[in-house]
Amino acid sequence: MKKTALIVGTLIITLGSVAQIPIGNEGKKDCSLIVEEIDRHFIVYKPTVNSSDLLPVVFMFHGTSGNGERFYNISGWKEKADKEGFIAVFPSALRYRIVEEGIIKNTTKWNDGRLSTIICEGELVKDDALFFREMVLYLKTNYKIDERRIYASGFSNGANFVSRLTLEASDILAATAMSAGFLQDSTFMAVELIPSFLTVGNMEPTLMSDGKPIVNDMKALESQPLAKIVYRMVDKLQLEREYEIESRPYLTLYKFEKSKGAGSNIFYFGLVDSLAHKYPNGINHPTINADLFWDYFVRFRK
Repeated sequence: MKKTALIVGTLIITLGSVAQIPIGNEGKKDCSLIVEEIDRHFIVYKPTVNSSDLLPVVFMFHGTSGNGERFYNISGWKEKADKEGFIAVFPSALRYRIVEEGIIKNTTKWNDGRLSTIICEGELVKDDALFFREMVLYLKTNYKIDERRIYASGFSNGANFVSRLTLEASDILAATAMSAGFLQDSTFMAVELIPSFLTVGNMEPTLMSDGKPIVNDMKALESQPLAKIVYRMVDKLQLEREYEIESRPYLTLYKFEKSKGAGSNIFYFGLVDSLAHKYPNGINHPTINADLFWDYFVRFRK
C-alpha cells in the first residue's frame, strides 16, 4: 500500500513539472513578482500562434511617469507581436519622490544609474536590473520562449535603463534598441558585447541649441552633448569611432560596425527628422519604432 502511494505521488510530481510550461497563455496577462520584498508588476502579451516553436521576447520599458499599461497601448509592440509572432513584455517602474530641476515630484522612474542622485531623503532605490532577470525567469517557467532571442527597447528614462541593461544584462539579451535616452553612468561594465541601436529626434528638447533642430552631421557635433552620448556607448561596446551613413525617409543612420576586438557587435545611431520627445508609433510620427527596431533585432541571437 505504501509502495503504491509512493508511485502515485511520484507520478503527480512528474506531471506537475511537465505542466510548468503551458502550451496556451495567449493574450494579455497582468503579472506580478515579489522582488526585494516589493510587489513588481508587468504585462505579458502572447499572440495566438499556430506554431509550437519557441518564441522570441521583446521587453518595452516606458519613460518617466509612464507604466506598462500605457506602453502596451501606444508603443506599437503589441501589434508587432501579433504580426511577427513573439512575446511582448511591458514592465512598470516603481514610484519615487524625486527632485528634478528644483521641483519635487512623485513619479515612476527606472533605476538607470542616476536615480540615487535625485531621490528625496528616506526613499530606497530598488534594483531594476534584478527585476529584469526575475521577469526572464518567470517567462522561462510559464512560456515557451527562445532564450537566444530576448531583446529590450526603452523610451526616455526607460531608454536610459535599457542602455544600462545593454551592458549589465548582456549575458541574457541578444540586442537592444533605445529611443530618446542614453547611458547615464559610464562606470557600468559590459558582461558581453551585444548589438545596440539608439534613435533621437532632431527636435529633442534637451539636446537642441537655442531652440534649433539638431544638425544632421556627426562631425559638426564633436563638441556637443549628442556626440558625447553616442560615443559613450560606442566606446563601451568596444567599437571604433568610425561610421558609415545610410539615409532613409525621416531617418539618418550612423552605423558603427568596426569592432576593436574579435566581437561582431555593432552600434547604430539614428537621427529622426521632425521628431521631438516621443516614441514614434506611426500616429505621432511617420516612423514606427516597433518596425524599425524589430528589423534590427531579428538579425541577432545569442
